[in-house]
Amino acid sequence: MGKKKEPSLFCDTLSVKDHASSLIKYMTDGIYEKQHIMSMALLAAIAGESVFLLGPPGTAKSMVARRLKLVFKDAKAFEYLMSRFSTPDEIFGPVSISKLKNEDRYERLVDGYLPDAEIVFLDEIWKAGPSIQNALLTAINERIFKNGSDTLKLPMKALIAASNELPAEDEGLEALWDRFLVRIVSNCISSETTFYKMVREKSNSDPIIPPSLLITEELYHSWQSSISDIVIPDDVCHVITAIRKAIKEEMKSEDFSPMDYYISDRRWKKVFHLMQASAWLNDRDSIDITDCLLLIHCLWNKTQTISKVLEIVPSAITSGIDVRIAENKTALDKLIAQLSANMPQGRVPITEDDDEFAVTNYFYYTVDGFNKGRCLFSKADYNHVDTKKTTDGILYFDDRNNCWMIHAIYTGAPFDYKMSNGKLTKLKLQKCNGGIIVDSIPYAFKRKSRFGAKGQEQQTSSFTSTEIIFEECESIKKDFAELQSLFANSTNIFVSSDDKKLIMRQLSKTEKEIGELEIKIKNTKLLIR
Repeated sequence: MGKKKEPSLFCDTLSVKDHASSLIKYMTDGIYEKQHIMSMALLAAIAGESVFLLGPPGTAKSMVARRLKLVFKDAKAFEYLMSRFSTPDEIFGPVSISKLKNEDRYERLVDGYLPDAEIVFLDEIWKAGPSIQNALLTAINERIFKNGSDTLKLPMKALIAASNELPAEDEGLEALWDRFLVRIVSNCISSETTFYKMVREKSNSDPIIPPSLLITEELYHSWQSSISDIVIPDDVCHVITAIRKAIKEEMKSEDFSPMDYYISDRRWKKVFHLMQASAWLNDRDSIDITDCLLLIHCLWNKTQTISKVLEIVPSAITSGIDVRIAENKTALDKLIAQLSANMPQGRVPITEDDDEFAVTNYFYYTVDGFNKGRCLFSKADYNHVDTKKTTDGILYFDDRNNCWMIHAIYTGAPFDYKMSNGKLTKLKLQKCNGGIIVDSIPYAFKRKSRFGAKGQEQQTSSFTSTEIIFEECESIKKDFAELQSLFANSTNIFVSSDDKKLIMRQLSKTEKEIGELEIKIKNTKLLIR
């Protein structure tokens, strides 16, 4: 069970999750289409990580930092708009003239500047000069600032940086960019309805958060300690491994530089810590698969790679099941190939007595179990379809026979497919023992009798193999149902509706693959009856 409450530190009746959810509601009051940014900013602050917001002016980027400050009791904030002419004095405080003159000490007056603030917002971050960048590196990563001969421990909970552009290449900004674990695009309001709600909003004053909800230093450090104890289970590690493999493959692409997908070991370590924080704030004592979705906000380096990351992360979540589906499809393909190994190649005249398949309307075989309904395959075309390579074919609905028709396309084909008045679907056909393979799915032809006169021993063995694959398919369906249920019923407060749409789209793809596997198993059984 997750750790639900800490009654000695805040509201007696609230769980950690309820506490965090309440804070997010206050943070997003009067702000539209920014809940996912606010929630991720809170998560990053609790995890002790920094956030980068990419977006045009006027998209509430600075508002994120201002609202985040409100959740911490007695917190100080520091905001600054960077320019090429910004100096360290403007960020870290001016040098104390009196101490330099009277004590011969080089020391900055940090009160009211970055070293004194819990929440820091730096706009146009990439315009900072090298001296500011170097100081920020240790401030972000180690939470310390070298002030003359003294080393100050910074109270900073989160640094939020913003810009309408990413760091320029070959300007030494890579190390600073790597420090920002959470990276989110902040866009203008997309919904017209929401836009006019914003326009009609009478007041945009800061919400007043009840004192009982404010995060104190004691509570913050208590949460930090608890987050480190969150369990990292093997199934989550398997998903991360799939993500890492996919990213390594993308790094080989000629369209991108390897650095476009580079993720340091430090960032991977921080990714796990962020997921641990998500688990804790969701009242769990271990990370679960829903936390892995948060990685879509952590793994992109260029705007051009965002779409690929949005594809990689959901795909990795279903990858374990997808691999098992592919393995079983391959096993069925091999089984069908073995059954078809001794089939004659080329044109072989078949007399009515030799033909083991039932013939319909004098010229057609009936395709058993076709998913669209009753379907016929041209008997004359069968000799023109190969067992070892695919042949082009078409599918259309024949109104005259009130059924679907499949024809192979070859030179001298008696069927002129251009004359069909229905919609044509292009197919890939391949011959197999007992039927035809249509777009990788095997279909049996209806037979004259239950078993052919030959190969019954091989058929029995093949039927047993198919039953084993069927059992594995049932196991896959069970595991998939659990994964599907996990996301359908998820109340992870950091997974946005858009994030959920991504994984639901991926789950639909996997569900379709399972359906195709079931059809393939059923039809393979028909082939070896």
